[in-house]
Amino acid sequence: MAVYTSITTSELKDWIKRFNLKDFIDFKGISSGVTNSNYLIYMPEAKYILTIFEHNKINELPFYIDLMTYLAKENFLCPMPIRNKDGEALSILKEKPALIVSFLNGKEKTVSDSKSCYLVGEYLAKLHLTASNFSKTNKNSRDLDWMSKMYLNLKNHLSLEDQKIIELEINYHKEFKKDELPEGIIHGDLFQDNVLFFNDKISGFIDFYYACNEKFIYDIAITINDWCINQDGKINKLMCIDFLKGYQSIRKLVNNEYEYLNVALRLAALRFWLSRLEDFYNAKEGELTSIKDPSHFKNILIDRQAMNNYVN
Repeated sequence: MAVYTSITTSELKDWIKRFNLKDFIDFKGISSGVTNSNYLIYMPEAKYILTIFEHNKINELPFYIDLMTYLAKENFLCPMPIRNKDGEALSILKEKPALIVSFLNGKEKTVSDSKSCYLVGEYLAKLHLTASNFSKTNKNSRDLDWMSKMYLNLKNHLSLEDQKIIELEINYHKEFKKDELPEGIIHGDLFQDNVLFFNDKISGFIDFYYACNEKFIYDIAITINDWCINQDGKINKLMCIDFLKGYQSIRKLVNNEYEYLNVALRLAALRFWLSRLEDFYNAKEGELTSIKDPSHFKNILIDRQAMNNYVN
């Protein structure tokens, strides 16, 4: 989360009148994240999160709002979108799409451990199964085609070494057929800052704006690459094993998922290296922003390329 679009008290008061909510007490920007502008809003009866979408058009967003609404109604731990007096969750604020969702108590983990990895694995599997009956679909906007196009956009900024690594990796993934792998709706961005804990238990998953239809093992790989690692980015085998135990306590992996996992770890590392390079070289000015180091995922990719097996 971050703040690129500033709002005043009077602007927010006028916008809030569209909802069946009491006048707010206070609000403040949230600095973490890199994609959208986010504010914490204090109401007399509760707290809410306001998101102003910096890149999406309003017609690109209903899938995410409907998915969160569906999951929340199914008692999955995620924010509930708040609808205005006209029954709409999305409306325009400062000429951009905006959304209010319920506030979830809890804080993100700054350091993962085996217990938290087990719980994250368990709840990721619950997400995959709970969303299986959701009727809408959404294409992965950060697929291999996106990676190829993003690389071409960034190529002139990169060293010859980095160009070679990325080109070879893209070509490597073009060889793999994934048709038989189990798939469904994935979170697509389940990093530590998108999972909240309260009293050592998960209190919610947040930031569903990369959710899409994709292979489950890819979502697993994205999560392992952030949760189950040491400070140098290398896989922590014990945390990885506990994560997979948690996941399989709800949904068992099939053999071809195990076989593909290391490929998925590489693909996930490539995706986030490129997205962080994009953020780095095309950074937007904002009041409260945080740009993450792209080299972190370069190092993760190089490590995953050298691995024969993720745990053995």
